[in-house]
Parts: sequence; C-alpha cells; structure tokens
Amino acid sequence: MTTSVTHRSATPHRPCPQTTPLPADPRAPSQARRAASAYLHRTQPSLAPDRHDDVLLIVSELVTNAVRYTPGPRALTLTTTAHGLDIAVTDTSCTEPAPRTPDLAGGTGGMGLHIVDDLGARVFAEPVPGGKCVHAAFEDV
Repeated sequence: MTTSVTHRSATPHRPCPQTTPLPADPRAPSQARRAASAYLHRTQPSLAPDRHDDVLLIVSELVTNAVRYTPGPRALTLTTTAHGLDIAVTDTSCTEPAPRTPDLAGGTGGMGLHIVDDLGARVFAEPVPGGKCVHAAFEDV
C-alpha cells in the first residue's frame, strides 16, 4: 500500500490532508482503517479512544460501500481543519449514495449511511472526474 501524504501543520488556515490510494477489492476497508488510524495518531494524538473508533467505523463503512456498490474505490482522503475532520472516499460511480432500509434478516446491508449519521458526521457527495467523492465531515474532532 502506498500512501501519499502532504505534510503541513494543522492550523486554522492550513489543512493537513492525507490521501491513500485504495485497491478495488475487499482489502480496501482494512487498508483504509490502518491509514486512518495512523493519520489520527499523528494529527490528533489527544483524540478520545471512542472518537477514534467512531472515525475508523465511518472510514470502514464508506469504503465498504464503495467496494460493494461501485466498480471500486480510488482513494481515501483525510483532512484535519481548524473546525474538525473530513473523511472523503472517491469511487468510480456517478450515483450518489442514498440511505436505504436496513436488511436485518437477509444480510444485504443498508446500515452504513445510518451508522455514519448516528455517529454525528455530515454526509454529502460531490462529482469528480470519473465518479464521485463521498464526504463525512465532523465538526468536533
């Protein structure tokens, strides 16, 4: 796994982004979680353990959705700003994500975006060349 890191200090005027390319296969969520954990330890060393786990769960859900519902994720970008943390996953589909009724009996999912919302992240998508970028933004991380 190759991680591209832009080194900047996290100040109110200068975000601290990290972009991690992801494979278009089932390894992507675990690689994304490892990259996110390392990023948080480096940029948010005082982050509470439960908040750290929340971020990793959101990363996992967004990347899993990209693996499951699109031809594959391209990258995970984490950006620390003066106001919080932006988790962004680019993929190769132009279809915006939409919450659906969870399938609790059949095991086909449907809980990911609900989990992200319940953890307090604001979810939005934006078109990018060749697909979209799904963001989960935290104001309090």
